[in-house]
Amino acid sequence: MPLQAAIASGTTGARGQGSDALMERVGKTREGVPCRWRTATPLLPLLWCYALAIIAAGSLPRLPSLWSAAALGGFLSIVCLVLPARARLAPLAIAIVAGSLWSLYHNHRALAERLPLAQHGADMVLPLRIVSLPDTRPGNSRYGNGEAGTDVRFAARVLTRAGDFRAPPAMADQLLYLTWYRAPDSAVRQLRAGSRWLVPLRLKRPRGSVNPHSFDYEGWLLRRGVYATGYVRPQDGEARLLGRNAGLPALRHWLRDRLLAASPPRPDLLSALLLGDRSGLSRSDKELLRDTGTAHLLAISGLHVGMVGGFCLLLGGLLARAAGALSGRAPLSIGTAAALAGTAVYTLLAGAPLSAQRALVMTWVLLLAWRWRRRISAGLAFALALAAVLTLQPLAFYGAGFWLSFVAVGALLLGFSHRLRLNTRETGEVDHSEPAGRRLWRWFCGLARSQWVICLALLLPSLFFFSGFSVSGMLLNLLAIPWMGLGILPALMVGAMLAGTAPGDWCLWLAGRQLQLLMQLLEQGQGMLAAWQPLGAPPGVTGLLLAGACLLLLLLPAGLPGRQLGWLFALPLSLPFWPGAATAPEVESLRVAVLDVGQGLAVTVRSPEQRLVYDAGPLSASGWSAGSQIVTPYLLGEGERRLDRLVLSHGDSDHAGGLRGLSESLEIGQLHAPGQLAGRLGGERCRAGPPRRVGDLRIQWLWPQSLRVSGEENDHSCVVLLQWRHVRILLAGDISRSVERELASRFAGMEPVDLLVAPHHGSRSSSSPALIDWAKPRRVVFSAGFRHHFGHPHGDVVARYRRSGAQLFNTAANGAVELVWRGSGAKPEIALAREAPRFWYADHKDENGDDRRLSRRGELW
Repeated sequence: MPLQAAIASGTTGARGQGSDALMERVGKTREGVPCRWRTATPLLPLLWCYALAIIAAGSLPRLPSLWSAAALGGFLSIVCLVLPARARLAPLAIAIVAGSLWSLYHNHRALAERLPLAQHGADMVLPLRIVSLPDTRPGNSRYGNGEAGTDVRFAARVLTRAGDFRAPPAMADQLLYLTWYRAPDSAVRQLRAGSRWLVPLRLKRPRGSVNPHSFDYEGWLLRRGVYATGYVRPQDGEARLLGRNAGLPALRHWLRDRLLAASPPRPDLLSALLLGDRSGLSRSDKELLRDTGTAHLLAISGLHVGMVGGFCLLLGGLLARAAGALSGRAPLSIGTAAALAGTAVYTLLAGAPLSAQRALVMTWVLLLAWRWRRRISAGLAFALALAAVLTLQPLAFYGAGFWLSFVAVGALLLGFSHRLRLNTRETGEVDHSEPAGRRLWRWFCGLARSQWVICLALLLPSLFFFSGFSVSGMLLNLLAIPWMGLGILPALMVGAMLAGTAPGDWCLWLAGRQLQLLMQLLEQGQGMLAAWQPLGAPPGVTGLLLAGACLLLLLLPAGLPGRQLGWLFALPLSLPFWPGAATAPEVESLRVAVLDVGQGLAVTVRSPEQRLVYDAGPLSASGWSAGSQIVTPYLLGEGERRLDRLVLSHGDSDHAGGLRGLSESLEIGQLHAPGQLAGRLGGERCRAGPPRRVGDLRIQWLWPQSLRVSGEENDHSCVVLLQWRHVRILLAGDISRSVERELASRFAGMEPVDLLVAPHHGSRSSSSPALIDWAKPRRVVFSAGFRHHFGHPHGDVVARYRRSGAQLFNTAANGAVELVWRGSGAKPEIALAREAPRFWYADHKDENGDDRRLSRRGELW
């Protein structure tokens, strides 16, 4: 049957990938029986109105009450009912009201089901059920004492009760993201998906750094319904295993165990393909897949779901024919039922990622339409998938996966509209009279065109979400996608079905060996072809819309007048590569950003002629780097691809830890650091001396006095005074009161500074009255972690600065703080990242539960 072959091969005719390419209308004859043609056009606008209403309601900067939204929706529905065109408008109005109300209800509930701020940092003992595959990593670097151990990260749901122990009613069935630092080996072995535990915990309200152009961890937690994050505290009591439950999590863990027991090549990649478990992937593997544009091969998407559907459809067809040979009648519905069940089970086993949900809905629509002999347009399947995904998760559109998945499929639908031809006869069977060589050439051309279409369509989302794109992705995917669909996935699926048997182990070995060869091929391609190109998206909403419109023109059918104008989208993308583009801004301005890196420091200073970064942020024990995850995306998003100077104030990890991540993506001209630290890094040593002019910046090192310091101590920090025109900025690292008094003595009579980044994050050991009287700062920014155990900034320090009349900001409360001085203006324009139009940023409450709205004054203590 044509449909079986199409799904099994992952293509439709000669085009596309898996269910992503099932774009042609289903309605050909099946076994000589004419199809009953019906159009679903009236349903299509309803689905789009419903989906767009969910997106619009979720984009509101603050959530209105459900009662007010329902009243407004009811009024609009009544108005539509009395209009002359009510037969067309009323259903659309009802769809819009339904989508809006569902989105608002879900989002209100998501905010309410978060750990109250008053309980942030609370210690408690809770009964839990592990619902994710535990992620184990070496953990001996967390405390810096060299003790061996294993860190385990896992998701768990709170049980209502465990024996005589009851959880608080508000926490029952809530989802927690937890870490067990330096877990004992016995606990690591017993901590399995589906197991039940009684665990002492310290919980924290879901919270993350907020910076322009970087990953929104707080929103990511909200979309997944995480009630709290936290970690196990063995010192508060012993964690006890209560038992194990059967179910989907336990089945996923069993499959991972069977896969590891078979000892195939690259079990980490096999686990990612089969179970959606990427915890075993190394950093080098992730970078290789990103650089070669093949990361989607390990994302459970249309290729994988379509392959499983086709395999189950063929298997069900064989069973139906076997039953027919015995009974005289073949129950053909067995094949469809097997495909529906198989794709659903595979999606659940893989963790039900968003791309798999979309592919599952579209595959089910296609299978059911084929079984019932109905004509269903690909546009309707696309709209159904969109509405279904947004119903399950109304905030999904904030994630990169949503846009990558739906934009890719939409581009294929648009790019192949009126171009696909199913070579069929009147019976609906494929015409094999065409020469095999020509069919193979047509298939290859279709694959190449689909890759070109996807490459164009995903360029803008890649720049927006990841600040870069892969140049070699299209060429390498021409080989990687057929290999994955025709060689690796079939062997993996058969191996999973026969797990624990000799044939199953052999199939897993075959799939792993192919993956090993594929990764070796990608490594060679990475060395021969242009790889990852870091680049920011077109600036501003206008730039994004213009670039998107141009790309849309290129995806339209050939021959359309003006289609070639779409190539204009390349102009804004190429601006950073134009000679002199980086030194000729449109507006003369000084831009300073104190980024929200948690308990650490990273400051960017950009003038028309200089790009300077002071400190690169922290490096965590898990390998997360603020340099690569916050500083680099921010600079690339702002159109910067090169730094003139990087200053590391001293060697502490919260200041210098992000150096490697930053230097891997951006070219750095000159590195400055104190004393011996500069010598080890091959940079220039900062030492107190007279000011010097560097471009349009006046730079004066105020500390340290000696070149022989180690550069590792707080009091060795490089203290620098920057001046652009009349704007003065003081950056002081982690110096203490003794150094502050020394500076006030050596540089007496200093003019007031416009901006001071508070020394040592606002610690009580710094920001002395001597510093404040000497610097006389007009604005002060504290760079600190939210509710960090260090307690920065200290209340006495905050009060001291407030009495001086300074305007105060705190990255823990405000997110990244951006200041822009234009021309010779005395007052800067100030932007706070947590004032972005995200309703979960506006949901701030103080310890007493009272609303505390952030303002341009930025004071929240």
